[in-house]
Amino acid sequence: MTRVILRDGRAAEFRPARPSDRDTVRRLFQTASPESLYFRFFHVIREVPEEVIEAMVSADGVNDATLLCMAGDQPLGIGTYNRVDDETAEVAFLVDDHMHGKGIGTLLLEHLAEIAWQNGFRFFDAYVLYDNEKMMGVFLSSGYEIRSEHQSGVAHLVLKLAQTERIRALQETREKLATAASLAPFFHPTTLAVVGASRDPKGLGHVLFRHILEGGFQGIAYPVNPVARSVAGVRAFPSLRELPEPVELAVVAVPPDQVSPVVDDCVTTGVRSVIIITSGLPEEEEKGVPTPAELAARLRRAGARLLGPNSLGLVNTDPKVRLNASFAPRFPRRGALAIASHSGALGITILEYAGRMGIGVSSFASMGVKADVSGNDLLQYWEDDPETDMIALYLESFGNPRKFSRITRRITRKKPIVAVKGASTESGTAVSLTGSVLPRARDVLVDALFRQAGIIRVNTLQEMFDVTALLASAPLPRGDRVAIVTNTAGGAVMAVDALHNEGLRMAGPPVDLGTVALADGYRKALPKLLHDPGVDAVLVLFTPVGVSDDREVARALAEALREAASDPAEGNFTPKPVVANFLMTEDNFVHAIDAGVQRIPVYPFPEQAVRALAKVAAYGAYRQKPVGRIPDLEGADTDRARQIIRGHRPDAAERARVVEWMPRELCNEVLDAMGIRRSVGVAGAAMWFSVTAELDPLFGMILFVGSPSARTVRITPLTDLDVQDLLTTVAGPEGPPEDSPARRATADIILRVSRLVEEVYEITKVALTDVGVSEDGCWIGDCQIAVGRRQDAVGGQPG
Repeated sequence: MTRVILRDGRAAEFRPARPSDRDTVRRLFQTASPESLYFRFFHVIREVPEEVIEAMVSADGVNDATLLCMAGDQPLGIGTYNRVDDETAEVAFLVDDHMHGKGIGTLLLEHLAEIAWQNGFRFFDAYVLYDNEKMMGVFLSSGYEIRSEHQSGVAHLVLKLAQTERIRALQETREKLATAASLAPFFHPTTLAVVGASRDPKGLGHVLFRHILEGGFQGIAYPVNPVARSVAGVRAFPSLRELPEPVELAVVAVPPDQVSPVVDDCVTTGVRSVIIITSGLPEEEEKGVPTPAELAARLRRAGARLLGPNSLGLVNTDPKVRLNASFAPRFPRRGALAIASHSGALGITILEYAGRMGIGVSSFASMGVKADVSGNDLLQYWEDDPETDMIALYLESFGNPRKFSRITRRITRKKPIVAVKGASTESGTAVSLTGSVLPRARDVLVDALFRQAGIIRVNTLQEMFDVTALLASAPLPRGDRVAIVTNTAGGAVMAVDALHNEGLRMAGPPVDLGTVALADGYRKALPKLLHDPGVDAVLVLFTPVGVSDDREVARALAEALREAASDPAEGNFTPKPVVANFLMTEDNFVHAIDAGVQRIPVYPFPEQAVRALAKVAAYGAYRQKPVGRIPDLEGADTDRARQIIRGHRPDAAERARVVEWMPRELCNEVLDAMGIRRSVGVAGAAMWFSVTAELDPLFGMILFVGSPSARTVRITPLTDLDVQDLLTTVAGPEGPPEDSPARRATADIILRVSRLVEEVYEITKVALTDVGVSEDGCWIGDCQIAVGRRQDAVGGQPG
């Protein structure tokens, strides 16, 4: 069963049809209009024959397949494919007349195409009447390569099922828009109810309701309490069913044994968004207390979405909303930082810390156990949110790392993402309270994923805010050259060491101002450094000496920054980040000096400032690189490679769980099909390496590249920039230069292996060992390929 989000934001589910679904399928056809039946079956019929229904519900899922789109017990649509020959299956759909325009036909096509492709089909046949404009639109807008023939009022379409980047991009755009629509009632409700809002000032429901009121919520808020007449001076109602109007958002803060009937009320009254604060729900249903998964499924069947359980709430600072449905005691300062946290308590702490540092927040969500709404969903909501310019994440697990990677690769090109990945050790995983049942993410893979996606990874919450303080204050640096202006030699020594350790470069010797007239010294020195084209960022160090006043120095820095930005005599001014360290001050929190044109974050220690600057500089370098692409590879024929493998395993469907190694001669044929040409031998190879791609149960296909000097890992699919990046590590300083034939040949082989394991679904492992490249060709000492079926093994949870 797969959760899908329809175009209007409503949740639904896809599942294979079963023999027990005869009545469900029959009901869908019985309620269809004569026109819809005519478009589906090409002739006027009053009733669909029983043998047709029987064939649909008896599909084996390989040679033929039937998918139902369901909202609870209500069928919304059905899609089928039936085998035509070894490469082709015929596909057809019917969608409930009241659900046209919701994207169901497109989603059915995408999911059926994925199933057919996994089962070895290369093409879909579709026959569409000319008058059926809606279904024709589904096929033509799908992104698949289409050939068409027209005769006698019927269009015969042939769709090539290969997953191209264009198809993926269209699918991702459709999913992003639908997901954002499904989360809108959480962040922009006009009506809400707190179920379990007690009169006890210490009760969780009372605290939540009071925070909503005190935050100045711009909609209508109802307390729901079966015994109280009022809560916090607001009239209370016994249940959701007795409210004077439907609500868009329900916040549930009741004991575990009361959650189930409240969820039933949410379903009955048509609540679209539900936040469950309640913790302690069992992993397996006991004594009538449902599991989080069962609650999520119940709400999804009704078209609703769930945040939690074990969530500590949600915040939106938009003045048109002003929603603090959380345990944050103060309404956050408005700003551009969106925050998502697996740990509710840490999330509230993050909000508090942001407030103390003066960092404004756009919205916040505590995910809890992620029974439904996940970090990936929130990222897709914030991707195009005009109120959000950067995102901070506290993560303890991944639902679907590959999906996370594709989403974040899009976002980080326009908005920075700063992430703390908790539970990165066995001990940390053991005490995680988020209810994750997934295998612990191997930290090296997390690093690879974050690096490829351009995510700024930090190790602590302090580092998170050190970095966000800089991102919120100043532009990204254009390079890694840092100028130091200081009044203390000792501080400069510490800063220079920190710059070296963090991979930054000195832009000339430190400017030492001495101990006299410090404010004036900073005021004169800073503009010169900001106008220097050889400087990408400035680090200001200040230690109070004698009667020196840190507030006077702060004013001088602000004036100097404004002067640099407004002085035309010094040429064109390019904004640069300025970070500062004021030693021996009373405040140990990062704060900022507001210069108007930009802000200067002030850190309590020099190495803290440098570390934040290094993280932001690395992100700035990522943003300056062109967007990586998956290049076309001349001579790479994945269709032929797949035919070789499937020819070796004609009974692959029946041996779904068997993994076996292919004979060496067939491995060589697969390499030939992928355009990996080998020489008899390579004399004086410029580079030696090995490439291994294997299946990880959480991350999918991962690729290791090793050489005598280094070994690195990446997650497929690899872009051209991914390969350049990993070869910088693998080749090492003594390896061939970036533009050399050997380097290009190495990159080409790695990209072809990545393409092979991405598009030939039966492969579970490829290992090329003792690979040597020179200007004359390449030598592969050994090639091994393991085959099986990867279905249900890749990608983790749907979210």
